[in-house]
This record gives sequence, structure tokens and C-alpha cells, in this order.
Amino acid sequence: MTASPMRWTRLPIHPLLTLVAFLWGLLATHPALAEGRSICVYDPSGRAGDFVRIMEQYAIEASSWGLEVEIRAYTDEETATKDYEASNCDAVVATGVRLQRFNRFPATLEAIGAVPDYDLLQQMVTTLATYESAAARLRSGEHETVGFISAGSVYLFVRDREVDTVSELAGLRIATMDYDIASPTMVERVGAIMVPADLGSIGPKFNNGDVDACYMSAPGFRPFELWRGLEPDGGIIHFPLAQATLQVMIRAPLFPNGFSAKSRTWFATHLVDSIALSKRADADIPDKHWIEVPADRREKWDEMFLDVRLRLRDDVGAYDGSMLTALRKLRCASDSSRAECAEKRE
Repeated sequence: MTASPMRWTRLPIHPLLTLVAFLWGLLATHPALAEGRSICVYDPSGRAGDFVRIMEQYAIEASSWGLEVEIRAYTDEETATKDYEASNCDAVVATGVRLQRFNRFPATLEAIGAVPDYDLLQQMVTTLATYESAAARLRSGEHETVGFISAGSVYLFVRDREVDTVSELAGLRIATMDYDIASPTMVERVGAIMVPADLGSIGPKFNNGDVDACYMSAPGFRPFELWRGLEPDGGIIHFPLAQATLQVMIRAPLFPNGFSAKSRTWFATHLVDSIALSKRADADIPDKHWIEVPADRREKWDEMFLDVRLRLRDDVGAYDGSMLTALRKLRCASDSSRAECAEKRE
């Protein structure tokens, strides 16, 4: 009896095995998925705010650098910073004042009277993104500042619009951020009375008449409802105390090589967007609220600002001297007639 030849039967391949083989092929021929990092972002308007929107645009760009960024919105700045400190997020977006304890150099960009307008802010941020020697100062230990967002010019809000000189601040109760090293020095310098406050309480204190004055950046005018405290006789002194910024700080070891430089370049290029928002906030304040300061009185304000900066540099150690010098050079390049340009005390 002749054995019949053996016939091989092709067994059906299970669809799941086909899918596994396909995915294995993808992993073998494509780079690993982008790494993920989280950023705690302070925005007084929350998830719908302009600052969160800027950071969401940033996250899209960061994905092209191989990093997936998760944006976590906070309406309370202190909580956002504490979560960063506790390593609950890998980066944080908060004001320079709030982050000054990590690194004085970038925080000094907000020094009182040091950056009188948005053009100088743009110049300084571009400088920090361009020169490696400057960028090196943005890292202190594991913490590194990798971006700046304009949060608007900071103005002094007063309940009595007759106040427009430095001497008239004496004796006034001024709501002062209790975590800000610089502000108590200014309050002491003008002979005013410091009333401790934070971003959550500064609006109610001013609006309820618990203080005679407070300071706030223009974008905070509406969210903090400060128009209430201006009625009926108050006003806003139209002479910036400082430029508020939101600063992007990361734990550098957690981020890829080259990330910081790319990040600073992106923010320097897009600073014009947040400056436009700040200018819009300035323009949104009704004209009736502004208190214009004559040119001859502005010199007194500048003298007070310089005196406070020097105290904070030399006696308190809150300001970084090299940043102050760089900012003085920018101011003098813009206007060489300033008295400080000949004195060179910074």
C-alpha cells in the first residue's frame, strides 16, 4: 500500500497576532514615544486664561523637541509653586517675585523701577536667550528659568487721587505682598505702613478700604475688580513701578539636553504676544482712573526707585547686582540723559 504524500495545511492566523506583529514592526522602525513632563501654570483666570493659552501653544512646540508637556492650570499662585517645590510637577509658571527664592538673577528682572517700558523688557529677554554667558546665570542648582511671559506694568492704586508724589505716600497703609522681599523696603523708604497681603487678599483689602493703596499689574485690574476701590475718589498713578513677568522654571535634570536653550528662544520670539496682551490691559483701564505724573515729579520717583534697588542689592541681598547693571545699561542706551547714567551706581 502506497502512502499518500503528506499535505501541509496553512492554519488561519488570528487577527490579534497580526495586530501584535504590526505594532512590533512600528516599534522596531520608529523612535520611542516622546517623554512626558508636567508644568504647573499659574493663571488668575484659570484654564481659560491667556497665560494658559500661551503655555498650551508652547506645549505644542515642545512636542516637536521630543517632549510631551502636560499643562496643569492653577488660579492660586502659591499652590502652584508649592506643588513644584514638592515635586508634584516638573516645572512651574509663576511670577518672578514668587520664584525669587530659587534664583535672584531672573527675579531681579522685576526690580522696582528697573524696566520702565515693554521695549526694554523685550531687549532683556532677547539678551538672555541669545548669550550663553547670560543664560548660565539662569540656573541655580537644579532650578533653571527657561522662559519669560509679560504679565504687565505694575502700577500703584490709591484711594485718593491727590496722591501722586513720593512724599505723599508717607503714612499711607499699603497692601504689600508678604512673600516679596523687595516691597517692604519700598514701603519703609517712603514712610508708609505695610499691611501684609497676597494675591488672594490684596483686592478685598483695597476695595473694602482696609488699605489706602496697593500695587498690581494692569492685567489684574479686572480679575481682581480693583475699580471698586477706586470709587469715588481714587486713581492709578500712571508711572510703572516695575514690569511683572511670569517665569517658566524647570528642574533641569528632568529635561533633555538642549531643551532650555530652545525654550528660551521660543519665549523670546513670542514675548511680543504677551506684551500685546499687557498693552491691551493698559488700554482697557478707563482714562478717568489714570493719574498723570508731571515730568519734574518723575525724577523723584526714579530717585526713590534707585535708592530702594541699592538697598535691596547691598543690605538685603534680594537683587542680583549683575542683572541690575545690565538693566541700567539698557536704560541708558535708550535714554542717556538719565542722571543714573553718569553716576553708574548700579
